[in-house]
Amino acid sequence: MARSAGHRATKHLARRNPCRSSFLFVKRPFAIFLFILLSLLATGCGEVITKPAATVVIPTSTPEPTRAMSTPTATSTPTPVPATPEPTETPTPEPTPITHILQAGDTLIGLARKYGVTVQAIQEANGITDPRGLLVGQQIIIPTDPEARLNAGTPTPEPTPAPMIISPLTFWEQPDALWVLGQVTLEGTEAVEDVVIQIDLLDADGQIVASAQTPVQQSMLLPAESAGFGLQFRPHPAPFVSYHSRIISAQPAHVPFYHRDLAIENVLAQDIGKSGASLSGEVINRGADTATAVHVSVILYDDAGRVTAVRRVMADPPELQPGETGFFSAELLPVHLPVADYHLLAEGQREMSPHE
Repeated sequence: MARSAGHRATKHLARRNPCRSSFLFVKRPFAIFLFILLSLLATGCGEVITKPAATVVIPTSTPEPTRAMSTPTATSTPTPVPATPEPTETPTPEPTPITHILQAGDTLIGLARKYGVTVQAIQEANGITDPRGLLVGQQIIIPTDPEARLNAGTPTPEPTPAPMIISPLTFWEQPDALWVLGQVTLEGTEAVEDVVIQIDLLDADGQIVASAQTPVQQSMLLPAESAGFGLQFRPHPAPFVSYHSRIISAQPAHVPFYHRDLAIENVLAQDIGKSGASLSGEVINRGADTATAVHVSVILYDDAGRVTAVRRVMADPPELQPGETGFFSAELLPVHLPVADYHLLAEGQREMSPHE
Protein backbone atom coordinates (compact mmCIF):
# COMPACT_ATOMS: atom_id res chain seq x y z
CA MET A 1 0.00 0.00 0.00
CA ALA A 2 2.87 2.24 0.70
CA ARG A 3 4.32 1.62 -2.64
CA SER A 4 1.10 2.13 -4.52
CA ALA A 5 0.60 5.33 -2.71
CA GLY A 6 4.09 6.35 -3.50
CA HIS A 7 3.65 5.28 -7.10
CA ARG A 8 0.47 7.24 -7.45
CA ALA A 9 2.11 10.11 -5.94
CA THR A 10 5.07 9.71 -8.31
CA LYS A 11 2.84 9.45 -11.34
CA HIS A 12 1.01 12.48 -10.19
CA LEU A 13 4.24 14.30 -9.76
CA ALA A 14 5.48 13.01 -13.22
CA ARG A 15 2.53 14.45 -14.98
CA ARG A 16 3.25 17.74 -13.49
CA ASN A 17 7.10 17.52 -13.70
CA PRO A 18 8.99 17.85 -17.11
CA CYS A 19 11.64 15.29 -16.10
CA ARG A 20 9.20 12.48 -16.93
CA SER A 21 10.31 12.17 -20.76
CA SER A 22 13.80 10.78 -20.07
CA PHE A 23 12.36 7.94 -18.02
CA LEU A 24 10.39 6.28 -20.83
CA PHE A 25 13.40 4.94 -22.85
CA VAL A 26 15.55 3.44 -20.13
CA LYS A 27 15.91 -0.26 -19.68
CA ARG A 28 14.48 -2.05 -16.63
CA PRO A 29 17.67 -2.95 -14.74
CA PHE A 30 18.89 0.40 -15.08
CA ALA A 31 15.46 1.74 -14.60
CA ILE A 32 15.37 0.89 -10.92
CA PHE A 33 18.53 2.72 -10.34
CA LEU A 34 17.36 5.55 -12.41
CA PHE A 35 14.01 5.58 -10.61
CA ILE A 36 15.73 5.95 -7.31
CA LEU A 37 17.93 8.61 -8.68
CA LEU A 38 14.99 10.40 -10.20
CA SER A 39 13.12 10.13 -6.96
CA LEU A 40 15.98 11.85 -5.24
CA LEU A 41 16.15 14.43 -7.97
CA ALA A 42 12.36 14.92 -7.80
CA THR A 43 12.76 16.06 -4.30
CA GLY A 44 14.90 18.91 -5.54
CA CYS A 45 13.10 19.34 -8.91
CA GLY A 46 9.46 19.48 -7.55
CA GLU A 47 7.58 19.66 -4.29
CA VAL A 48 5.56 17.05 -2.46
CA ILE A 49 2.22 18.37 -1.43
CA THR A 50 0.87 16.74 1.61
CA LYS A 51 -2.40 17.43 3.16
CA PRO A 52 -1.70 19.24 6.34
CA ALA A 53 -2.84 17.39 9.40
CA ALA A 54 -5.61 19.09 11.23
CA THR A 55 -4.38 20.85 14.26
CA VAL A 56 -6.52 20.12 17.23
CA VAL A 57 -6.54 23.04 19.53
CA ILE A 58 -7.41 22.01 23.01
CA PRO A 59 -8.97 24.94 24.71
CA THR A 60 -7.54 25.78 28.02
CA SER A 61 -9.18 27.86 30.64
CA THR A 62 -7.82 31.34 30.94
CA PRO A 63 -6.06 31.47 34.24
CA GLU A 64 -7.39 34.01 36.67
CA PRO A 65 -4.88 36.69 37.36
CA THR A 66 -3.17 36.01 40.56
CA ARG A 67 -3.62 38.78 43.00
CA ALA A 68 -0.69 39.59 45.12
CA MET A 69 -1.38 38.79 48.71
CA SER A 70 -0.99 41.92 50.65
CA THR A 71 -0.76 42.06 54.37
CA PRO A 72 -3.70 44.15 55.59
CA THR A 73 -2.82 47.16 57.63
CA ALA A 74 -4.26 46.96 61.08
CA THR A 75 -6.84 49.70 61.69
CA SER A 76 -8.52 50.66 64.89
CA THR A 77 -12.02 49.32 65.20
CA PRO A 78 -14.36 52.16 66.21
CA THR A 79 -16.30 51.55 69.36
CA PRO A 80 -19.97 51.74 68.51
CA VAL A 81 -21.64 54.70 70.19
CA PRO A 82 -24.99 53.79 71.67
CA ALA A 83 -27.81 55.77 70.19
CA THR A 84 -29.02 58.56 72.44
CA PRO A 85 -32.71 58.05 73.07
CA GLU A 86 -35.00 60.94 72.46
CA PRO A 87 -35.87 62.69 75.72
CA THR A 88 -39.24 61.74 77.04
CA GLU A 89 -41.29 64.65 78.24
CA THR A 90 -42.03 64.25 81.92
CA PRO A 91 -45.27 65.89 82.94
CA THR A 92 -44.72 68.65 85.48
CA PRO A 93 -46.94 68.17 88.51
CA GLU A 94 -49.27 71.04 89.14
CA PRO A 95 -48.35 72.94 92.31
CA THR A 96 -50.86 72.57 95.11
CA PRO A 97 -52.21 75.95 96.29
CA ILE A 98 -52.28 76.86 99.97
CA THR A 99 -55.51 77.79 101.71
CA HIS A 100 -55.44 80.56 104.33
CA ILE A 101 -58.35 81.49 106.60
CA LEU A 102 -58.40 85.24 107.19
CA GLN A 103 -57.82 86.33 110.78
CA ALA A 104 -58.39 89.71 112.35
CA GLY A 105 -55.63 92.06 111.21
CA ASP A 106 -54.74 90.07 108.08
CA THR A 107 -53.98 92.09 104.94
CA LEU A 108 -53.10 91.07 101.41
CA ILE A 109 -49.67 92.56 101.75
CA GLY A 110 -49.12 90.67 104.98
CA LEU A 111 -50.19 87.40 103.34
CA ALA A 112 -47.95 88.13 100.34
CA ARG A 113 -44.96 88.61 102.62
CA LYS A 114 -45.80 85.59 104.72
CA TYR A 115 -46.07 83.19 101.79
CA GLY A 116 -43.50 84.81 99.51
CA VAL A 117 -45.87 85.64 96.65
CA THR A 118 -47.02 88.83 95.01
CA VAL A 119 -50.13 90.72 96.07
CA GLN A 120 -51.32 90.66 92.47
CA ALA A 121 -51.07 86.85 92.39
CA ILE A 122 -53.32 86.57 95.48
CA GLN A 123 -55.80 89.03 94.03
CA GLU A 124 -55.97 87.18 90.70
CA ALA A 125 -56.29 83.75 92.36
CA ASN A 126 -59.24 84.94 94.45
CA GLY A 127 -60.84 87.51 92.16
CA ILE A 128 -60.24 90.31 94.67
CA THR A 129 -60.79 93.79 93.25
CA ASP A 130 -61.37 95.67 96.52
CA PRO A 131 -59.44 94.48 99.61
CA ARG A 132 -61.96 96.32 101.80
CA GLY A 133 -64.43 93.55 101.11
CA LEU A 134 -62.35 90.89 102.87
CA LEU A 135 -63.96 89.30 105.92
CA VAL A 136 -62.59 87.47 108.95
CA GLY A 137 -63.01 83.74 108.38
CA GLN A 138 -62.92 84.09 104.60
CA GLN A 139 -60.91 81.43 102.76
CA ILE A 140 -58.07 82.81 100.66
CA ILE A 141 -56.17 80.72 98.09
CA ILE A 142 -52.43 81.33 98.08
CA PRO A 143 -51.02 80.40 94.64
CA THR A 144 -47.77 78.41 94.63
CA ASP A 145 -46.91 78.34 90.93
CA PRO A 146 -43.46 79.79 90.02
CA GLU A 147 -44.96 82.88 88.34
CA ALA A 148 -46.65 83.86 91.61
CA ARG A 149 -43.43 83.80 93.61
CA LEU A 150 -42.02 87.08 94.80
CA ASN A 151 -38.82 87.81 92.81
CA ALA A 152 -39.22 84.50 90.97
CA GLY A 153 -35.90 82.98 89.98
CA THR A 154 -33.94 85.03 92.52
CA PRO A 155 -32.70 83.12 95.57
CA THR A 156 -34.14 84.56 98.78
CA PRO A 157 -31.32 85.54 101.13
CA GLU A 158 -31.42 84.15 104.63
CA PRO A 159 -32.58 86.88 107.00
CA THR A 160 -30.06 88.08 109.52
CA PRO A 161 -31.03 89.45 112.93
CA ALA A 162 -31.51 93.20 112.75
CA PRO A 163 -30.22 95.40 115.58
CA MET A 164 -33.34 96.47 117.47
CA ILE A 165 -33.97 97.74 120.97
CA ILE A 166 -36.99 96.72 123.04
CA SER A 167 -38.04 99.39 125.48
CA PRO A 168 -38.74 98.61 129.17
CA LEU A 169 -42.10 96.91 129.37
CA THR A 170 -45.26 98.19 131.01
CA PHE A 171 -47.47 95.63 132.82
CA TRP A 172 -51.18 96.15 133.30
CA GLU A 173 -52.80 93.78 135.76
CA GLN A 174 -56.40 92.77 135.23
CA PRO A 175 -58.48 90.24 137.19
CA ASP A 176 -58.35 87.54 134.49
CA ALA A 177 -55.45 88.67 132.29
CA LEU A 178 -52.12 90.46 132.16
CA TRP A 179 -51.32 93.05 129.51
CA VAL A 180 -47.72 93.81 128.49
CA LEU A 181 -46.99 96.98 126.49
CA GLY A 182 -43.80 98.20 124.86
CA GLN A 183 -42.12 99.37 121.68
CA VAL A 184 -39.29 98.31 119.37
CA THR A 185 -36.84 100.75 117.78
CA LEU A 186 -34.79 99.80 114.72
CA GLU A 187 -31.15 100.82 115.05
CA GLY A 188 -29.97 99.15 111.85
CA THR A 189 -29.59 100.76 108.44
CA GLU A 190 -31.89 98.40 106.50
CA ALA A 191 -35.66 98.37 106.64
CA VAL A 192 -37.28 95.30 108.22
CA GLU A 193 -40.76 93.81 108.30
CA ASP A 194 -42.74 91.12 110.12
CA VAL A 195 -41.09 91.86 113.46
CA VAL A 196 -42.31 89.48 116.16
CA ILE A 197 -41.66 89.81 119.90
CA GLN A 198 -41.56 87.05 122.50
CA ILE A 199 -42.00 87.74 126.21
CA ASP A 200 -41.03 85.14 128.83
CA LEU A 201 -42.15 85.57 132.44
CA LEU A 202 -39.71 84.07 134.98
CA ASP A 203 -40.08 82.97 138.56
CA ALA A 204 -37.51 83.42 141.34
CA ASP A 205 -35.52 80.42 140.08
CA GLY A 206 -35.32 81.80 136.57
CA GLN A 207 -37.81 79.25 135.25
CA ILE A 208 -40.34 80.31 132.61
CA VAL A 209 -43.85 80.40 134.03
CA ALA A 210 -45.49 81.87 130.93
CA SER A 211 -44.48 82.82 127.39
CA ALA A 212 -46.30 84.62 124.57
CA GLN A 213 -45.55 86.15 121.19
CA THR A 214 -46.96 89.09 119.24
CA PRO A 215 -46.14 91.12 116.11
CA VAL A 216 -45.49 94.83 116.36
CA GLN A 217 -48.22 97.17 115.13
CA GLN A 218 -46.35 98.45 112.08
CA SER A 219 -45.77 96.17 109.14
CA MET A 220 -42.48 97.81 108.17
CA LEU A 221 -39.82 99.59 110.20
CA LEU A 222 -37.43 102.04 108.60
CA PRO A 223 -34.14 102.93 110.32
CA ALA A 224 -34.69 104.83 113.60
CA GLU A 225 -38.45 104.19 113.55
CA SER A 226 -40.35 102.78 116.53
CA ALA A 227 -43.37 100.50 116.58
CA GLY A 228 -45.53 99.66 119.57
CA PHE A 229 -46.88 96.30 120.62
CA GLY A 230 -49.37 95.00 123.14
CA LEU A 231 -49.47 91.41 124.36
CA GLN A 232 -52.04 89.73 126.57
CA PHE A 233 -51.52 86.72 128.85
CA ARG A 234 -54.86 85.04 129.37
CA PRO A 235 -55.63 83.49 131.81
CA HIS A 236 -53.56 85.42 134.28
CA PRO A 237 -50.14 83.73 134.60
CA ALA A 238 -48.60 82.40 137.80
CA PRO A 239 -46.66 84.90 139.92
CA PHE A 240 -43.36 86.00 138.33
CA VAL A 241 -40.49 88.18 139.47
CA SER A 242 -38.77 89.07 136.18
CA TYR A 243 -39.14 88.81 132.45
CA HIS A 244 -37.11 88.32 129.29
CA SER A 245 -37.99 90.01 125.97
CA ARG A 246 -36.47 89.23 122.59
CA ILE A 247 -36.96 89.53 118.84
CA ILE A 248 -37.75 86.11 117.38
CA SER A 249 -38.48 87.16 113.81
CA ALA A 250 -37.60 90.02 111.47
CA GLN A 251 -37.31 89.92 107.69
CA PRO A 252 -35.63 92.31 105.25
CA ALA A 253 -38.44 94.56 104.06
CA HIS A 254 -39.76 94.59 100.52
CA VAL A 255 -40.07 98.37 100.53
CA PRO A 256 -42.04 98.70 97.23
CA PHE A 257 -44.97 96.98 98.95
CA TYR A 258 -45.49 99.96 101.22
CA HIS A 259 -46.90 103.42 100.72
CA ARG A 260 -45.23 105.82 103.11
CA ASP A 261 -45.92 109.12 101.35
CA LEU A 262 -48.69 109.81 103.86
CA ALA A 263 -48.79 112.92 106.02
CA ILE A 264 -50.68 113.25 109.32
CA GLU A 265 -51.96 116.75 109.96
CA ASN A 266 -54.38 118.67 112.19
CA VAL A 267 -54.08 116.25 115.08
CA LEU A 268 -56.42 116.77 118.03
CA ALA A 269 -55.46 115.08 121.34
CA GLN A 270 -57.85 115.18 124.27
CA ASP A 271 -58.74 113.35 127.44
CA ILE A 272 -61.83 111.19 127.63
CA GLY A 273 -63.14 111.21 131.17
CA LYS A 274 -60.70 110.37 133.94
CA SER A 275 -58.91 107.43 132.32
CA GLY A 276 -59.20 107.70 128.55
CA ALA A 277 -57.55 109.62 125.74
CA SER A 278 -58.51 110.35 122.17
CA LEU A 279 -56.48 111.34 119.13
CA SER A 280 -57.90 112.28 115.74
CA GLY A 281 -56.63 113.98 112.62
CA GLU A 282 -56.19 113.90 108.84
CA VAL A 283 -54.16 111.57 106.61
CA ILE A 284 -53.10 113.03 103.25
CA ASN A 285 -51.68 111.05 100.35
CA ARG A 286 -48.66 113.06 99.22
CA GLY A 287 -47.42 110.41 96.81
CA ALA A 288 -48.04 109.77 93.13
CA ASP A 289 -49.60 106.31 93.67
CA THR A 290 -52.89 105.20 95.14
CA ALA A 291 -52.55 104.13 98.78
CA THR A 292 -54.66 101.20 99.98
CA ALA A 293 -55.24 99.71 103.44
CA VAL A 294 -54.16 103.02 105.01
CA HIS A 295 -53.86 102.81 108.80
CA VAL A 296 -52.39 104.85 111.63
CA SER A 297 -50.33 103.41 114.51
CA VAL A 298 -50.65 105.25 117.84
CA ILE A 299 -48.33 105.08 120.87
CA LEU A 300 -48.99 107.03 124.08
CA TYR A 301 -46.27 107.75 126.68
CA ASP A 302 -46.56 108.74 130.33
CA ASP A 303 -44.40 111.37 132.01
CA ALA A 304 -41.69 108.76 132.69
CA GLY A 305 -41.39 107.95 128.99
CA ARG A 306 -43.00 104.54 129.39
CA VAL A 307 -45.41 103.15 126.82
CA THR A 308 -48.85 103.51 128.39
CA ALA A 309 -51.15 102.67 125.45
CA VAL A 310 -50.88 101.38 121.88
CA ARG A 311 -53.43 101.08 119.11
CA ARG A 312 -53.74 100.76 115.33
CA VAL A 313 -56.76 102.18 113.49
CA MET A 314 -57.83 102.28 109.85
CA ALA A 315 -58.19 105.56 107.98
CA ASP A 316 -61.54 106.61 106.56
CA PRO A 317 -61.56 105.92 103.67
CA PRO A 318 -58.79 103.27 103.73
CA GLU A 319 -57.95 103.93 100.06
CA LEU A 320 -56.58 107.32 99.15
CA GLN A 321 -55.91 108.63 95.66
CA PRO A 322 -52.91 110.95 95.13
CA GLY A 323 -53.69 114.24 96.90
CA GLU A 324 -56.77 112.83 98.64
CA THR A 325 -57.36 113.36 102.39
CA GLY A 326 -58.71 110.79 104.84
CA PHE A 327 -59.47 110.89 108.56
CA PHE A 328 -58.61 108.81 111.60
CA SER A 329 -59.75 108.65 115.20
CA ALA A 330 -58.41 106.48 118.03
CA GLU A 331 -59.64 106.10 121.59
CA LEU A 332 -57.27 104.52 124.12
CA LEU A 333 -57.18 103.52 127.79
CA PRO A 334 -53.72 104.42 129.10
CA VAL A 335 -52.19 102.28 131.83
CA HIS A 336 -50.69 105.36 133.46
CA LEU A 337 -51.85 108.94 133.52
CA PRO A 338 -51.26 111.64 132.63
CA VAL A 339 -50.41 111.15 128.96
CA ALA A 340 -47.28 113.20 128.30
CA ASP A 341 -46.62 112.49 124.62
CA TYR A 342 -47.72 110.46 121.63
CA HIS A 343 -46.28 108.99 118.43
CA LEU A 344 -48.27 108.63 115.19
CA LEU A 345 -47.28 106.90 111.95
CA ALA A 346 -49.38 106.34 108.82
CA GLU A 347 -48.72 103.38 106.55
CA GLY A 348 -50.44 101.95 103.48
CA GLN A 349 -49.96 99.61 100.58
CA ARG A 350 -49.12 100.34 96.99
CA GLU A 351 -50.69 98.78 93.92
CA MET A 352 -47.94 96.47 92.76
CA SER A 353 -46.84 96.14 89.14
CA PRO A 354 -46.36 92.57 87.79
CA HIS A 355 -42.54 92.73 87.96
CA GLU A 356 -42.40 93.94 91.59
